[in-house]
Amino acid sequence: MMETVGMVRIFQRSLSHRSVRYTSYIGDGDSKTFSSITASNPYGKDITVLKIECVGHVHKRMGTRLRKLKQMSSKLSDGKSIGGKGRLTDRMIDLITTYYGNAIRQNKTCLSDMRKAVWAVYFHIQYSPANPNTANPNIRLIRTAPWKIFYNFKDEKKNR
Repeated sequence: MMETVGMVRIFQRSLSHRSVRYTSYIGDGDSKTFSSITASNPYGKDITVLKIECVGHVHKRMGTRLRKLKQMSSKLSDGKSIGGKGRLTDRMIDLITTYYGNAIRQNKTCLSDMRKAVWAVYFHIQYSPANPNTANPNIRLIRTAPWKIFYNFKDEKKNR
C-alpha cells in the first residue's frame, strides 16, 4: 500500500517539482500501483500513462506459477504426479523460465517473433524422440550452450 501511495505522489508532483511528465511506468506485476496511478489521472485526460512490464518479473511469475502447478497438481491419467524424474522438476522449471525470459528479451522489438520464440520453447520442452514434434515443424529451438539459445524460424512462405 505504501508503494502505491508513494508512486501516485511521485506522478502527481512530477510536473510541479521537476517539470517532467512520466508517460511510462515500469511495472513489477503489481496491478494496484498502476491502476492507482491511472485512476489519479496525474496529467489530465489528454496524457495517459503506459505500463511497461519488467521482463525479470514476467520471467519470475512464470517460474512461480509452474512451481505452484507442480505443488497443487494431483495424479495424472497415468497415475503419477506432474513432478518427478522425467517430468516437471525444479531444474526443468528453471530451464523453462530461462528460455522464456530469453525469448522475450531477444525479440523485444518484434511481437510476432517473440510469440514464435515463446512457442518454440514450449515445443522444444515437450519434444522427445518417442514423441517428435509434429504440431509445428516451422519452429525449432537451437541450443549451442546452456546459457545461449537461438530460435530458427523456417520460412513459412516456402511451406505453403
